Amino acid sequence: MPQLNAKKLLKLLFLGAVLAPSAAQALTDGEDLLKWCTQSSAAGSGRCLGYLLAAEDALATDSIEGVRACLPRDIGLQQQHRIVVDWLRAHPTATAVTAMGLVARAYGQHFPCSR
Repeated sequence: MPQLNAKKLLKLLFLGAVLAPSAAQALTDGEDLLKWCTQSSAAGSGRCLGYLLAAEDALATDSIEGVRACLPRDIGLQQQHRIVVDWLRAHPTATAVTAMGLVARAYGQHFPCSR
């Protein structure tokens, strides 16, 4: 049986947290994302890292809300986390349709595509 690496395991945990039913859940915004990415709870951290990894995967083949980013293959989760948290703090009024769009904007600023 193939082993799950850390990124794949976090993606599975993220999907479970996001897809779990909740009452009157609205789209995640930058405030929620920043809270999750800076709190010490396992659930918040898992949600944060799930967004980072999902955006990384999506941006590997397409844009998110019209934003492209070309992340290096060897980027680590710590660096991704720092980039997104720093960007969210620097752009507290930034808007996007989804939190994934905000992550894409943070990645796009740091890793623009040359194509």
